Amino acid sequence: MHNINEICKDGQSLPLNTEGNLRVVFLGVGAAFTKRNRQSNFLIIQGEHHVLVDCGTLGPLALDDVGLSVSKVQCYLPTHSHADHIGGFEEVALVNRYISNSPNKPKMIIPKDYQDLLWTKSLAGGAEFCEASQGQPLQLTDFFDIHRPKETELLGRKVWSFQHGSMELVLMRTLHFPDSAVSIDEAQWCSGILVNRRVWISGDTMFDKDYPTQFSSISEVMFHDCQTFQGGVHASYRELMTLPDEVRSKTYLYHYNDNWDDPKAWVKDSDNFTGDPVKDGFMGWADQQVAYDFA
Repeated sequence: MHNINEICKDGQSLPLNTEGNLRVVFLGVGAAFTKRNRQSNFLIIQGEHHVLVDCGTLGPLALDDVGLSVSKVQCYLPTHSHADHIGGFEEVALVNRYISNSPNKPKMIIPKDYQDLLWTKSLAGGAEFCEASQGQPLQLTDFFDIHRPKETELLGRKVWSFQHGSMELVLMRTLHFPDSAVSIDEAQWCSGILVNRRVWISGDTMFDKDYPTQFSSISEVMFHDCQTFQGGVHASYRELMTLPDEVRSKTYLYHYNDNWDDPKAWVKDSDNFTGDPVKDGFMGWADQQVAYDFA
């Protein structure tokens, strides 16, 4: 059972704790180049523990929207190296090292398979030279306290599991990019997340019918990446309509384009759907800056 609740009432900041219940807050629900929403980065909170999954180019602004900052959030989990998901991590790293004066580094939950790629291909260029001692090369571990999920297996898939307080985070590879990849082995690193074996968030992914169908067997609520057009490296609304009714009935759609609420612009006369996800059997479009609270 879950409820959707208002946050930041009367201008208050979003608390980074709960009374023990699981809370998911999408700071944004938009696609990479969204102008009407923030990018699809989200907070998972339970008890005294929290984690921000991805911090894109608009991530620091999205945190400010809910009264937070990159120095207040103290645990991060990057899913892959597109800028709408990791473009704000340089700010996270530099602010926490040189400005916030905190004695503790923020935590980062990241598999070893992805750590070196994130640093060498994305973050090192702007962060590897020490601001306090010019020329001294730094590593990701100089900015973050690395927490390593353990490789295991779930539903016949290789996954990575991390226990964060009372919160279990399971990471699973997705088939996202390049669009020529036909298997996980050919794809670049990208992951989705299963929280407490209750809440499944697809992460960025091309359409892979087996992926949501398989995880629907153990998930109460699902959030699936969705674009309104066909082609490229994301699942389209049209493709998601081919999911079984029982999968769609527990699925919210997120990471959507700015024309999501104008179905006349993207639903064709030949399509057998309306473009209104509730009418089409989904739970609806996911909303940003509200709390999805799970008892």
